[in-house]
Amino acid sequence: MIFSSFRFLIFFPLVLLLYFACKRLRYRQYLLLMASYVFYASWDPRFLSLIIISTLVDYVVGLRLPGCTSDRKRLAWLMVSIIVNLGILCTFKYAGFFIGSFQALLGFVGLQTNPVMLDLILPVGISFYTFQTMSYSLDIYRRKLEPTRNFIEFAVFVAFFPQLVSGPIVRAVEFLPQIRRNIVIWWTDVAEGINRFAIGFTKKVFIADNVSGYVDRIFENPSGYDAATVWMGSIGFAVQVYCDFSGYSDMAIGSARIMGFRLPENFRFPFTATNIGDFWRRWHITLYSFMRDYLYIALGGSRVGQARLLFNVLFTMTIIGLWHGANWQFVAWGFFNGLLIVGYRLLMIPISRSGGTMKFLDTLPGKILRVFIVNIFFFIGLAIFRAPHIFVSVESVWRMLIFDGAGERLFDPLILWFYGLVMVCSVACELNLPGRIAARATLPLPLQVLGYTALIVFLAIFGACDTQAFVYFQF
Repeated sequence: MIFSSFRFLIFFPLVLLLYFACKRLRYRQYLLLMASYVFYASWDPRFLSLIIISTLVDYVVGLRLPGCTSDRKRLAWLMVSIIVNLGILCTFKYAGFFIGSFQALLGFVGLQTNPVMLDLILPVGISFYTFQTMSYSLDIYRRKLEPTRNFIEFAVFVAFFPQLVSGPIVRAVEFLPQIRRNIVIWWTDVAEGINRFAIGFTKKVFIADNVSGYVDRIFENPSGYDAATVWMGSIGFAVQVYCDFSGYSDMAIGSARIMGFRLPENFRFPFTATNIGDFWRRWHITLYSFMRDYLYIALGGSRVGQARLLFNVLFTMTIIGLWHGANWQFVAWGFFNGLLIVGYRLLMIPISRSGGTMKFLDTLPGKILRVFIVNIFFFIGLAIFRAPHIFVSVESVWRMLIFDGAGERLFDPLILWFYGLVMVCSVACELNLPGRIAARATLPLPLQVLGYTALIVFLAIFGACDTQAFVYFQF
C-alpha cells in the first residue's frame, strides 16, 4: 500500500487507535513491529524474509562486536554484516545488470557466450532498509553506538513502516532512544504531523501525479521531440521527482510525528541552492550524509591531496548514481554530478582570489545567477537520469545543448507554473514566511487537525490517488 491510497488511509488510523490504546511500552513496540511487517507484506509477503534476515544478522553482529578481543575479529564481524546486506542488495538489484554488461563486453571483443537472463523482482525499499540496518553495525564498529539487547526494538528500527520503503534513511543513534521511551502524545504532535502529511499528500497528488503523464510521454521517445520540448520534459521531471519524493518524505515524517517520533529531514529547498555541492546537501539529505560519513570519509574525505580529493568526490557521487538503479544512465548521472562538484571546487580557487568577482557572487543578483546555473545543470542531469537508455541520454543532452529544432513540439505551460510554484514556495520557506504568517494567525489545534484531515480526505476522493506509485519505489 502507498501513502496516497485508500488502503493506507484506512490502515493508518486503525494502527493509531491501537497505538494510543496501548499504555505499556512493550505492547507498543510489538504493535509497531506487527504493523510494519503487515505494511511491507502488502506488497509481496515473500520479501518480508529479506528484512528479517538483515535484522537477525545485524542484531547478532551488533552484540558480538563489543566483545571482540582484537581488531581482526571486529573487522571479521563487520564484514559479515557488509557481505550479507550488500550480497542481498546486489543479488536482487545488480546481478542482472552486471551479468548483462559483462556479456556485452565479451561480445564487443568478439567472444560469443550463451545469454544468461536473470528475471528477479526488485523488492520494494531494499536500498533504503539495507543501508539503514548496515549503518547500525558500522556505528557500533566505529564505537559511536552501544548495541541494543532488545531484539524487538531493533526490529522496529529496521522495519518502522512510515519510512521503510523510501526513507528518510534513519540511523540507530537517532531512532533507538525514541523507541525505548514510552512517548506521550500531544495535540501539537498530532496537529503538526497531520499538517506535514497533508503537505506531502498535496505535493504527490496535486502536482507530481499531474506532471507524470507529460514527462512519460516525452521520455518514451525524446529523439522525436525538439530541444525545447526535451528541456520542458526535464523541467517537468524535476518538478515531478521533487514533489513525489519530498512528498513521500513529508508523509513519512508526518506519520511518525503523529505517533510522537521525530525523523530526520530529507529535503531542504534544493532549488534555492547556490552550487551543486550545496544542492546535494539539500536533496535526499539522508542518502548524501550516509555516503559522506561511511564512504567519502572512509576514502580519506578532504584530508588528502587535491588529486585524491577529487577522486573521492567522483567515486562517491558515481556510487550514489549506481544506488539509484542498475543502469548505465544512473552511473553516468552520478559521475556527471561528481564532475560538477569537482569543477566547482577547481573554479572557485581562481574566483576566490578575485575579490571583485567574489563580491558580485555574494550579492543578491549574483546569488540569483548561481541558483539559475545550478538549476540548469540539474535539468541537464535529469535528462541523463530519466532517459530509457544511456545512448538516449547522450542524444537527449546533445539536443538540449545545441537547441536542436528538429522534431515535434509538445508544450505544456502547466509545467512552468508548477516549477514557479515550487520556486516561490522554496524561497518563502527559506525566508520563513509561512512561520511568520502562522505565528500571527494560529487556529486552535483541534481545528487545524480537522482542517488538514478534511484536505487529505478531499484529495483522496478526487485525486485518483490509487493509480500512481512513488517514483523512488523502483530504487
